[in-house]
Amino acid sequence: MRLRVVVVDDEPDFCRSTGMLLEGLGHEVHTFPSGSGVLQEVDTIQPHLILSDLVMPQMDGFDLARRLRQTVAGKQAVLVAITGFADDEHRQQVVRAGFDFRLVKPVTLDELRWLLEEVVDQLGAR
Repeated sequence: MRLRVVVVDDEPDFCRSTGMLLEGLGHEVHTFPSGSGVLQEVDTIQPHLILSDLVMPQMDGFDLARRLRQTVAGKQAVLVAITGFADDEHRQQVVRAGFDFRLVKPVTLDELRWLLEEVVDQLGAR
């Protein structure tokens, strides 16, 4: 299944490299340097999966997740927090904000493959 994936990160290298990996795996990828751009385009793109950094200027990933969950497309998408923090308190904040999964940077190709399989499984169960 070809997924529509959104990658949100203020670090251009992360967006570029993650986008290239996902495209190499056969998926359609849209990258954004901020949450505001995603909010403007999410209903048009209708993503299956949204990967979002948590620490970004202007709108952090927690706020983005809460706002995405208020949109039609954001309610249907699988939201994944991408973070450098691995502690339990941080994990609870991620869940409360509305994320489905959390990956800790640096994200490996194996982790992305696992995540894509999980998303396809979830979509098939809906």
